[in-house]
Amino acid sequence: MKNMDISGRILISAAALLISVCLSAGPADGRAAASAAVSDTVSAAVSAADTASTAAEDSTEMFNALDYSLQKRYMDRGEPFVKSRFSDNTFLSIHAGTEQYVPFGYSTFAWGASMRISYGKWFDAYNALRISLAADEHFNNQDKQRVWGYGIDVSHMFNISRYFGGYKPGRFFEISTVEGLKYRYTTYKGDRGINAVGIHGGFNLKMNVARNLDFFVEPIVTCYSDGVDHSGPWNWRIYDIAYGGTMGFSYRFHSDKDIERGPDSSGESFVSLSAGPQFQNSALVYEKMGLRSMGGHYVISYGKWFSNVFALRVSGFFSHDRWIEYVGGERRSTLYYGARVEGMLDMVSLCSGGRRQRLSVPVIFGPEIGGMTKRELENDIRRAYLGLSGGLQVKYRVSGRFSVFVEPHFSIVPYSVVEDVLDPLKNVGTNYYDNTISLNLGVEFSL
Repeated sequence: MKNMDISGRILISAAALLISVCLSAGPADGRAAASAAVSDTVSAAVSAADTASTAAEDSTEMFNALDYSLQKRYMDRGEPFVKSRFSDNTFLSIHAGTEQYVPFGYSTFAWGASMRISYGKWFDAYNALRISLAADEHFNNQDKQRVWGYGIDVSHMFNISRYFGGYKPGRFFEISTVEGLKYRYTTYKGDRGINAVGIHGGFNLKMNVARNLDFFVEPIVTCYSDGVDHSGPWNWRIYDIAYGGTMGFSYRFHSDKDIERGPDSSGESFVSLSAGPQFQNSALVYEKMGLRSMGGHYVISYGKWFSNVFALRVSGFFSHDRWIEYVGGERRSTLYYGARVEGMLDMVSLCSGGRRQRLSVPVIFGPEIGGMTKRELENDIRRAYLGLSGGLQVKYRVSGRFSVFVEPHFSIVPYSVVEDVLDPLKNVGTNYYDNTISLNLGVEFSL
């Protein structure tokens, strides 16, 4: 198409020149002049066409769209990763929690306690290696015996937040994957110990709560080799499954002061007193008693704000509610008593950039260690337990050191009831969960 346009322009130009020359000159001179004019015009047009074609070829060679395709998106690498000494990016963790064996065959287990002491190191901004000494305990409902486990965990951690958002040591919240291997040596009512290995995976949810200090929650699922729960006589599967989680603190060792920063610490300590009504919301009790299960809940606490957004609170508590009513109208209560270790994350300060306000709304969550007594006509049910507690506190600072608050709170209390029967292969234990809900009013004094 381009060649046809050029040819057309050449013919038109030649015809116009020929006519003009013929009109202005004689016959011989006209023919000579026309011939020369046509020759010059054709040469100029062909030269222009060649120049245009060469320019088009050059421009095609200069720009190649394929050179700009399949480009990688921009990745924020964040701040420089400092690793001048071995102590850089190393950490020591203490964490505890609970674990549950998935029941197979005739055995069922209550939620057990677990404890970890860990040492780890970040080799680059995204990857860390962590080694943990571990101890676990599980209560077998079938015969009231306990399975004790001791061992070591080797875990790899991949920091998802740093990979997508860049390396920022002062970031408040980060998520990492946790995957690796476990070894356990378990004992059970004097039987020969069993060696078991496992593969575990989960997530580490970490909050940078103070200079060099992190608080984290870590849910984990583990697949063990056969026999870790000593259920071999009635379990045909060649594996055992456990799930649970831990929470605790990590202390970070750094020699470079530039990467030791987090939210500004206020360093404020406080004590609080609170009380209010409590009722039990478990299906069995609520169906029979309803709100008539109402009792009291009493708490005394000591805490410390490590930053303007995070505090740690230790509480002692006592509570009671009615759980059974006999035919004659006599009612009996359940008593709960123990201690809680809870983290407090102030959502108001978090949303306002870390600035403290008169009104604060901390979200509360942590483990609860205590005892439970269910009073009956003859034999009371007494159990120690490791549970979970949480809530939401709405607090208003009346003056510099005095605050008032309202705190809806819940607790999950797991326990087992075991009946004595002669058949050793019969499942005689049952797991129960008391869900208690309270609404406390309290006062807080800053120290």
